[in-house]
Amino acid sequence: MPLCNKNKTHIDINELKYLVKSLANEGLKNVSITGGEPTLHPQIIEIINFLNKFNFKNLFFHTNGINLTEKLVKKLSEGFTKIAISLHSANFKTWQELTGGTKKQFKILISNLKMISKFSDKLIIELKCVPIKGYNDSEKEFKSFLELCNSFKFKFKFLNFEPIIQEHQELEIPFEKIKETLIKIGCKFLGNDKYFRGQNRYLPIKKFKYKNIFGVAIEIGCGDPKVCKKCYRTNEIFITPEMKIKPCHISDYQVDLKKFINQKEKKKIFQAIIHSREFLFSTPGSGSRIWQ
Repeated sequence: MPLCNKNKTHIDINELKYLVKSLANEGLKNVSITGGEPTLHPQIIEIINFLNKFNFKNLFFHTNGINLTEKLVKKLSEGFTKIAISLHSANFKTWQELTGGTKKQFKILISNLKMISKFSDKLIIELKCVPIKGYNDSEKEFKSFLELCNSFKFKFKFLNFEPIIQEHQELEIPFEKIKETLIKIGCKFLGNDKYFRGQNRYLPIKKFKYKNIFGVAIEIGCGDPKVCKKCYRTNEIFITPEMKIKPCHISDYQVDLKKFINQKEKKKIFQAIIHSREFLFSTPGSGSRIWQ
């Protein structure tokens, strides 16, 4: 990803606390901490401790895995339900091409996977791969990734690549090709999960088994008119570090919550959330394939 597209802003912890408390009191059940890279936040332990106090049904932590420590993972195991690690390749050279990381960082990452496996009785550990044409889409790449997952007894997740800029479109791989490759290298297709993001009218998850582990493949589907029409029903709210709701990844439209949070106007926060769902109902990303 071009550096200009990366958000380096840290979320304000006090604003985050007020928003989470307000939403939890109104029925918030699931929270995902993502990025950017959340382990780079200077107050990440405080954020984790705060979220651990709530009895959320699902509490996910998404990371590249490099900065995970045993102390951090132990904190996560006290309330979180899943750590999802973006690996993309089990081979250093491919991983380096995709991430720009160093050999030292890759060794740390693999070492961290071994450390994290000790917590698999308390947390779901999931490794994620986004196949990109010409990089990590070969049968050999898929196989080595799955073998690594199997060696640690981790779950696996494959997601189709969604282009950020126009030039990235040539790197897309048809979702059916991903499914075919998984089956070809020994994955057993178990059918569709009926529920995705809390309801069954959105994209189904393709479930697979590889040797002794289970995983999924998901076609994100942004821009698909059928998906776009149903996206607003997912009840998912994406909050940027600047405390703005970004209803649609394809559209650059955002709904600012910062003023309402700082003035503690809960009613206006909820009205803004409703407005963001109304915007999604208009299918703003239909027919487009480029994320903003």
